[in-house]
Amino acid sequence: MTSYDYQEALKHAARTMVRVKNPRRLLKMIVRFIVREVNLTHASIMMYDPLKSRYIFVDSQGKLRIPVGLVKLDHGNALIDWFSHGERRLKLKRDYLVLSELSSWITDPEIVDRRAALKTCLTQLKVVMETLKAAVCVPGFYKEDLLGVLLLGHKLNGKPFSAEEISFFQTLANDASMTIKTAEYREDILAKNVELEKQKQELERRLQEIAALRKKEQETYYQIVMSLAQEVNAKDPYTAGHLKGVERLGLMTAQEMGYDLTGHKKDVLVASLHLHDVGKIGIPDHILLKPASLNDEEWKIMRQHPLKGAKILEPLTGFKEVANVVLHHHENYDGTGYPSGLRSDEIPLEARIVAVVDSFHAIISKRCYSKGKPIEAAFQELERCSGTQFDPKVVQAFIRAYKRTYANGKYKGESETRSTAA
Repeated sequence: MTSYDYQEALKHAARTMVRVKNPRRLLKMIVRFIVREVNLTHASIMMYDPLKSRYIFVDSQGKLRIPVGLVKLDHGNALIDWFSHGERRLKLKRDYLVLSELSSWITDPEIVDRRAALKTCLTQLKVVMETLKAAVCVPGFYKEDLLGVLLLGHKLNGKPFSAEEISFFQTLANDASMTIKTAEYREDILAKNVELEKQKQELERRLQEIAALRKKEQETYYQIVMSLAQEVNAKDPYTAGHLKGVERLGLMTAQEMGYDLTGHKKDVLVASLHLHDVGKIGIPDHILLKPASLNDEEWKIMRQHPLKGAKILEPLTGFKEVANVVLHHHENYDGTGYPSGLRSDEIPLEARIVAVVDSFHAIISKRCYSKGKPIEAAFQELERCSGTQFDPKVVQAFIRAYKRTYANGKYKGESETRSTAA
């Protein structure tokens, strides 16, 4: 081959290496290429196997090829040790070995005289190369790591290898080592990505399971809370239907005020209308059901029910807004209410609606200790407390909506329930 032929061969080999993704296939292609183009008795290539911590033959081609799988070299082998450490340890700085040069070194007094260890090392190298039928050995490095060794038999024409040919083999071996290492990194990254994807899928599956369990827990807890709210009203036969009545009145008022009654906003309002008095489950029955006015100490206990209600709703992650309404549904518009003394627009709108409709329903409802008042009297009471206890805009919206809705008949909730507004 001419100099130009070698350059073209390297370019072709480089293009091939880029296309071939399987390292073992690439090495076999290199071996076949060398045997065919250089006309050798044989060519072999061995690579480091990290799983077995030794160098194994990947392929061998030619008339004198070596049986792949029968020969394995560990780190203690003279050939492997030479390329891995010999250049740093010895003054013979070589990045390849030629059998004919090796034989001359052994007999050269300037090299081996008074250096028995070196002579022994060179002799062992010669034995290994002769055993492997190698005329030339070329290492393949990645950085400082020895990845493999290219072993070349003799030329069929009997001529020695030229420096240009040796240089060609070195370039080929090192390019192949670089390509193989890159392929290994690619495979390693791919394997890690596959593993990460599996872990991601497993994590998503577990998160979905946790979310499903959490949702089920939330639904169960909500059912418990609703049961508590119903139990509060079920304690007294006069309170039956209070929740449904308050819900109808609340939605009617909200609609009159232009409140968004779609999606989440409606859910918050409805839940607040149903659960505003859930905290009364924590109020002793002798206070909750007392058929007379409460004394100061009893009122102190009764006024804890907004706090208790908000606390009950706290575990429901989607009920923070509802809990806030429950907490403040006894705030007064002028700031004299409880538990926080909020005033005007500081009070959530839903809480201001609850306050009006709950009080109206209580006024017209029959109680165990008094009869419910007429509708007009209830309107008058709401208007009297407008601006102090109640939001004037909510009061007016409620009265307008009520009169328009029930203009042709008596409100169905009248005289049905006993007041739970306290």
